[in-house]
Amino acid sequence: MTSRKGLLLVVMEPPASLEEEFNDWYDTEHFPQRSALPGFQSASRWVCIAGWPRWLAVYDLASAAVLESDSYRAVSGSNSTPWSRRLLPRTVGRMRVVAEQTLPGDALTLDPARTSRLLLARYPAMVPQREDAACNELISNFRALEDVLQVRLFQSARASVADYWVIAEFDYPISAETAASTVGRVGTKGADILNLYVPYYRAKD
Repeated sequence: MTSRKGLLLVVMEPPASLEEEFNDWYDTEHFPQRSALPGFQSASRWVCIAGWPRWLAVYDLASAAVLESDSYRAVSGSNSTPWSRRLLPRTVGRMRVVAEQTLPGDALTLDPARTSRLLLARYPAMVPQREDAACNELISNFRALEDVLQVRLFQSARASVADYWVIAEFDYPISAETAASTVGRVGTKGADILNLYVPYYRAKD
């Protein structure tokens, strides 16, 4: 049986006084290190323009098991770099999400150069065995949005319930209001996270 593709999402925000150093750390150490690990298939950074916190990193994985590998453990947790250990505790709103891709089976995050907006939504505490119809409705609602390039559904399980995450990519500047009115609720479930992002680009000196 083939494992589902995995996803690692990390959001956080440094104090304003550390934002430049935070991006130095991400750009020159953390992001290249993670991107080079076996099983990491794509990596991208995004800036939140509606929602919070400000910074999002998206990593597509061959499977969620990649995060249990010796290669990953060698550079994470207690094996993190001194720079990581100094900066990360000073960030706020930090959340690390590991999930499995449900739909479609093999899609990856699109190239940020092709993506004008990225929408990230979480629908919490759904019962997987009872929510097939709701998930189909959810994906249909996302796909009905204008200028959508790709919609992906992920499941992050907690025992008998699961958080469902959706990543949708657009080639036109969709508004937060449009997103909220169209996909803010599916059936009786409302999104408790509905963040809108633009690709991260850092001006070179």
